[in-house]
Amino acid sequence: MQLPYHKTVLNNGITTLTQSVDSVRSVAVGVFIQAGSCDENPQNNGIAHFIEHMSFKRTETRSAYDIVEDIESRGGHVNAYTSREMTAYYARVLDTELEKTLEVLCDIVRNSTYPIDEIEREKSVIVEEIRDSLDTPQDIANDSFMEQMFPKHPYGYPIMGTEETVTSLSIDSIRDFVNKEYTSYRITVVAVGALNHNKVVKKVESMMGDYRTITHAREEYPLFDPVEKDRVLTRDIAQSHLLIGRRAMGYNDKRRVTYAVLNSILSAGMTSRLFHNIREKYGFAYTIYSFIDAFKTTGLFGVYIATDLKHVDTLKELIWKEFMKLKNDGISELELDKVKAQSKGSLVMGLESMPNQMERMIQQHVRYNKIVSIDESLKKIEAIRPIDIQDISQELFDESLFHTLLLKPNGKKA
Repeated sequence: MQLPYHKTVLNNGITTLTQSVDSVRSVAVGVFIQAGSCDENPQNNGIAHFIEHMSFKRTETRSAYDIVEDIESRGGHVNAYTSREMTAYYARVLDTELEKTLEVLCDIVRNSTYPIDEIEREKSVIVEEIRDSLDTPQDIANDSFMEQMFPKHPYGYPIMGTEETVTSLSIDSIRDFVNKEYTSYRITVVAVGALNHNKVVKKVESMMGDYRTITHAREEYPLFDPVEKDRVLTRDIAQSHLLIGRRAMGYNDKRRVTYAVLNSILSAGMTSRLFHNIREKYGFAYTIYSFIDAFKTTGLFGVYIATDLKHVDTLKELIWKEFMKLKNDGISELELDKVKAQSKGSLVMGLESMPNQMERMIQQHVRYNKIVSIDESLKKIEAIRPIDIQDISQELFDESLFHTLLLKPNGKKA
């Protein structure tokens, strides 16, 4: 049974979500802002990620060293991430250090000064991060496939931006983005572990209670259909990297649990269909998996595989063979029961981690404005029938809607 969670909304719209877990002596805590690369444009692409970096450089009262030292010296760990729809600043600390850690996280969100000298220095750091990604074939393939599937749309932008967009960022563009996107109604503080909800709210109130109240809604950009059926790239690499996928359902679709279980049938564990029937049977690849990216009104379903160029056409046929089996033949009760057990086990054991529980809470709060209990989630998984899997397979596996990206060797590597 899942422990109850508590929610408090400050007068300015900032939300605090907590869940108390008495069996631990630590807390996972984060400040989450509904701002990411989907809020960018072609000129400032990468700015959300850049601000995430810059927020650790200096506040009005803390140096870059002080920000991290205030948490690490107390036995904690602090980090951050930027996604297409979210920026997060989070930490894992002992329960005795929760209030101090909250103070630091709120400080970097509202009081960062973005010093000019650090801006120029950090541009160089992120350019190197971008170049590192460009030396990673899987990153190149994934970013290019997103751009192919979401042309002229922020979902298709690389989260880190490009060298050109990052080096063109200015202090004015940074402040403009923060003022526009880091608004009170898009900020949520989440804490899970050994805590008292009222104490957390009191600390958030003291740090963020007078934060500016702006009700700026996230801009919606028009979606254009993909125009490239097949995209081929070449690089000085040894393996080929193949992506096969299509636009698919967003996270508000009522069939999302069935959709997730279908993905597990294909790609969860060494007995999954893609792993067992392709990797193990033929030995043509080390890495093969299916994946789901879900956004508000749309999403992406796909399969990624790394292999020798000579096996690409054969692997396309094998992947479609697995799709067609699900579409035409469905799945037995026995196999579905096994996959449902895997899904339930993964959910329950994953949520024994406080950071995972924190991440689940923020994602559900942002997407559904409620926290679905573990028991309810388990019931939804258990209720899935073989016919539900076949129905969604028949809709999903329409070959006319699929696109491919192939990143292949240019023949220069020995």
